[in-house]
Amino acid sequence: MMRAPSPASAPPPEEIRLSDLEWIGDLGAGGFATVSKARHRRTGEVFALKISYDPDTDMEEEAKVLGRTAGSPHVIDCHALLRGPCGEPAFLLEFMDAGSLGRILCRRRGRGIPEAALAEAAAQCVVGLAQLHSRGVAHLDVKPENFLANSRGEIKICDFNSSRILYGNAGERHQVPIACGTSSYFSPERFAPKAHAGPHGAMAADVWGLGITVLELFLCRYAVLSGDASHEELKQEICHGEPPRVPDEAEASAELRGFVATCLQKEPTRRTTVPQLLGHPFVTRRDVEASRRALRELIVETL
Repeated sequence: MMRAPSPASAPPPEEIRLSDLEWIGDLGAGGFATVSKARHRRTGEVFALKISYDPDTDMEEEAKVLGRTAGSPHVIDCHALLRGPCGEPAFLLEFMDAGSLGRILCRRRGRGIPEAALAEAAAQCVVGLAQLHSRGVAHLDVKPENFLANSRGEIKICDFNSSRILYGNAGERHQVPIACGTSSYFSPERFAPKAHAGPHGAMAADVWGLGITVLELFLCRYAVLSGDASHEELKQEICHGEPPRVPDEAEASAELRGFVATCLQKEPTRRTTVPQLLGHPFVTRRDVEASRRALRELIVETL
């Protein structure tokens, strides 16, 4: 079992059993697991329940990541690790009522996220990555579908299937595989055969994914080719083409253009770091109250 700080109404994790939960509806499915909305019968608390397809799935690394990041305000809370009837692992997670940023963008029907709201979304995404990186974790699948939002205007990073712990107990640096995740959001170095990286390189891969995410939210379309592009087509475009950028004809501030450009440097050592992004003008010069209000109103419109 593991515990992250949770709402007062949530039952203690040692008391939760899968049979205590009633299914409400499906939230999504991926290559490794399904995610459902579930309610605790006694307390009425609503959760997201992520259950692996396979009882033999090794979710130990994901459990370690969730344990390391417990209590981070912009990382999704894990309330307990349970087991299904056939032994399949199940994570009992915080429920975010607005779904992913990818879902919100889809419901915008071809309209990107306006810059005021986007600045707040980007700021919260950066803080989420900063909280992960400060705990010695690289996400390695940064994309709109892996940032969840709620009707209060909060954004939290989720889904740690691909994530890796970067430092050992004695502080030793790990070389971790980075050719995992979603290739539309890969930085050039991740297409190398059996690509591995140390902590700096793995965190730089997250920064590229963030830049692509922010650009996609602004454009309301894939930032690199189309959704049905093959891995090889993506490799050619990302490794040999020009870095994606905000189009010249788009109505965008210099701060937004600069934020995207500094994330999408093809050479990882030239890419900005997450601590540097926390001080980027696109984040620091926003009107915080107006941006938060704009994001919250946009999210509520899509519910």
